[in-house]
Amino acid sequence: MTTASLFARRVMWILWPAFLAAAIGEAVFFSVFDPLELHIAGAPLELTRQAIYTMGFFAFWGLCIASSTLTMLLETSARDEDGRAGGYFAGEPEAESDARSSGGDKGAR
Repeated sequence: MTTASLFARRVMWILWPAFLAAAIGEAVFFSVFDPLELHIAGAPLELTRQAIYTMGFFAFWGLCIASSTLTMLLETSARDEDGRAGGYFAGEPEAESDARSSGGDKGAR
């Protein structure tokens, strides 16, 4: 896999879930709050409903992008020098982790 295609995949791993979460977040937020009744620093927003919905969506999308990016950065920093994923099973011997990933110990059940 080339570096460009890996980068494109990671960007999509960040943007697409963030887009879906922002759409859901905006729908929930604006089903509770009327956009024309929102105030910033005590002053009402002098924008149309559609403009407030648009700004709200992009604000939610930005927050979700930041969250997804942080998750991606934490995931990639958990990798060790050999390129294997770190984390919960990182300290296990190689044979046990291979058995777990291939279906586990069938004789133990």
